[in-house]
Amino acid sequence: MSKDPFGDLDAAMGGESTDTDEPASEPETVVDEESETESATEPQVTPAFEFEATVHKALYVLQSVADEFDDIITYDVERELTREHGLKNVTKSEIHNAALAVVSEHPELIVERVREQRDLGDE
Repeated sequence: MSKDPFGDLDAAMGGESTDTDEPASEPETVVDEESETESATEPQVTPAFEFEATVHKALYVLQSVADEFDDIITYDVERELTREHGLKNVTKSEIHNAALAVVSEHPELIVERVREQRDLGDE
């Protein structure tokens, strides 16, 4: 079971569910104390922070933007982190934190996008 209790929140918030939305059962694994200690100190295996360190903030977005964000997270970001960089136990809270940090570093892009949404163009 994931340490991120809200890891499946995206699927739950999606509204209508389909048969393909059913969570796959996770295989049970036996971990000895030595490997558990190693994984607790390995950045490739351990999330950047514990879920308990996070706060829940609601974001209000258009459904199409939320769907696109979820797709990018699932099919691009998670895939690259796990397959190309070998990370394990990547949590949604870790990814959401990184996404908001990137946006926070570029407020000019937020201003630009709000103006585009209002069809203001260049002034």
